[in-house]
Amino acid sequence: MIYTVTLNPAIDKTIVLDSLNLGHVNRSLFSRDDIGGKGINVAKVIKKLGHNVVAMGFIGRENSNYVYKKLYEYGICCDFIEVDGETRTNIKIVEEREGRFTDINQLGFETDNFDLENLIKRIKSRVNSNDVVVLSGSLPKGLNVDTYKIMIEKLKEIGVKIILDAEGEALRKGIEAGPLLIKPNLNELKTIVNCGESLEDIKKAVSVIVDKGITTVVSMGEKGAILFNKDECFYSKPIKVDVKSTVGAGDSMVAAFAIGIHDNLPFEESFRLSIAASTAKVTKEGSQAPDRNEILKYLELVEIQRR
Repeated sequence: MIYTVTLNPAIDKTIVLDSLNLGHVNRSLFSRDDIGGKGINVAKVIKKLGHNVVAMGFIGRENSNYVYKKLYEYGICCDFIEVDGETRTNIKIVEEREGRFTDINQLGFETDNFDLENLIKRIKSRVNSNDVVVLSGSLPKGLNVDTYKIMIEKLKEIGVKIILDAEGEALRKGIEAGPLLIKPNLNELKTIVNCGESLEDIKKAVSVIVDKGITTVVSMGEKGAILFNKDECFYSKPIKVDVKSTVGAGDSMVAAFAIGIHDNLPFEESFRLSIAASTAKVTKEGSQAPDRNEILKYLELVEIQRR
């Protein structure tokens, strides 16, 4: 089984404009609401690819019914711990004329270490040794930067396979606990290591992480993506498509790796699926997940090079 953990979920409201005129009244062309947060976005793609998944984490009690309703529509099983307050709403502004994307992310509810302990207990009561657990996204107010480190240490006691997708100190601390795989984008990588933007610079920067046995996937937007582990290095250039939203592109990559690890696929195959999934995702509005056939359509177009 694959589990995703979202500590700070969100309702993503995407507003599409011709162009944003700052300081003036703007009228949208259309808008859409999706339930999101990185772990939930991962769960949506896993489900679209035909795998079972359980979404866990925290959820705000005040608007929990809406979140449950959306997850039910997606066919995603969930087991959240409800906390006081409401799940945050994130605004995604898409300017069609400029091809520009602006995110306005709210803080959301507040939790504490007692809530975290309860969540860890609940996860440990469900997972088995060969399960895959995805820990991803920002931390809600009230939790320390070592939250992911604590969770990884506790879950590794069971022997689960852990993917971590975070940034800044939360990522740095999490790496200390030794997850199986991390997937920062280039900007997130720069929050934890001194790094240039060439492939050789990135390879050198992540060597200290890879030497710890942590497979590292770095997404670089228009420059493609690169995967490193102790034995292999793969690069994939991007597939040119009409980009409608970049929200959830990295999460789609994580979903592919979760499936690959769960199914014991070679990392090159998982990498290929991840590129296809992220490509299909950016052709969709908002944080809407691509369908399986849309992902498979791009699979044969992925070009992977050994480096």
